[in-house]
Amino acid sequence: MIDRENTPDQSSKRLLTVSDRDIFIERQKALLVGIISGNQIRADREDSLKEIKSLVSTAGSEPFIQQIRRVEKIDPKTFVGKGACSELVDLSKANDIDVVIFDCELTPGQQRNLRLLFECDVVDRTGLILDIFALHANSKEATAQVELAMSIYLKPRLAGLGKSLNQQGGGIGTRGPGEAKLETDLRLIEKRINKLRKTIKKIEKQRILQSSSRKKNKIPMVSIVGYTNAGKSTLLNSLTGTKAYAADELFATVESLQRELVVDDGDNKIIISDTVGFIQNLPTTLVESFKSTLEVAKDAELLLHVVDAAAAFPEKHIQTVHEILEQIEVNSKELILFNKIDKVDPFTLNSIKEKYPHAMYLSALKNSGTEEILKKISNFIFGKLVIKKVIINPSEIDYLAKNGEIISVINQGNKLEVELQLRDNLIPVFESSNILIEDVDDT
Repeated sequence: MIDRENTPDQSSKRLLTVSDRDIFIERQKALLVGIISGNQIRADREDSLKEIKSLVSTAGSEPFIQQIRRVEKIDPKTFVGKGACSELVDLSKANDIDVVIFDCELTPGQQRNLRLLFECDVVDRTGLILDIFALHANSKEATAQVELAMSIYLKPRLAGLGKSLNQQGGGIGTRGPGEAKLETDLRLIEKRINKLRKTIKKIEKQRILQSSSRKKNKIPMVSIVGYTNAGKSTLLNSLTGTKAYAADELFATVESLQRELVVDDGDNKIIISDTVGFIQNLPTTLVESFKSTLEVAKDAELLLHVVDAAAAFPEKHIQTVHEILEQIEVNSKELILFNKIDKVDPFTLNSIKEKYPHAMYLSALKNSGTEEILKKISNFIFGKLVIKKVIINPSEIDYLAKNGEIISVINQGNKLEVELQLRDNLIPVFESSNILIEDVDDT
């Protein structure tokens, strides 16, 4: 059965920037092909296809037709097999499809064969995600990282492109920040890959120096991580009062942003960073290329793991993020934040709260719940504020004043009894200095 979206307005155009020149192209009509294999169930595949549909829209094309095919055995030539492929080709040609997108990873040989059969561009999941990263990369580092990932991906596929990349128009699978430089000569592309790796390494060294300076100044780091479109940039804006780019689309942010966050009425400062969003089956070339950017999470004292509470399967999103963090060896402490609770019905929200009782719940867009998060961050980084009674020598009063807020002082002869508000993580430090600390009697 054909799931046909509304036919796009043929007069609508979008502006793409390819290398150093601007071109106008028509919105591509895309045929989306979901694959069910092994023990996969249709509901999972439909969810993945829904994600692909959003990716295609983000890339600026029109998800025109959606199809799902079960593959019992992967065909080495076409992935889906001769019969299914023939049906899809007929469907594509009957609807003047511009690009066919497979929700799986195709080998270079399969992609070449399918291009010949469909007589149009054929892109797999990896190629689509790379395309979106290329579209959204702005900084020097992100541009180099995307071009590296795209170069590694394209290298074994160059023989089947049939024409130079410089001759291609814009559209899914054809653009990139260094597209004009990606020569079809394998020797030149290998040289380009090596140069990009050196560029990224150089930028990585600069980041390490910045990190060392931050640590020297004892400024703690908090990193925002999460599935793509969970609302990470919106949370960053809400917490810091800044305006990082945030949009309701997948991979709106593909580079790490850092902001200064002031907490405790200006008494303490934190560096908070936003990272590129994760997605299931994130291309390994992207993980490798963006590893240096993602590693800002390694330096973090705390991870704010943002989850879209309104997603169909938020548990799967959490699992995907944990898998990628494990892959890049990030094991920082984590605070799970369920965002977009204003879009969730009460029954579903209660169900999530039962499953994740230690998480926090907010709507970053509406600034609901952000004050509680700031307090939680401060308590974790600097310690929870508590009131204690301290017995000290008079000479130690200045030391107490520097490390807490003195509430009252009672002179006991050669000792002072001080009621003090302090961070609970300082208690072991005081005790190691033989300062007697007692709980305050509330009676």
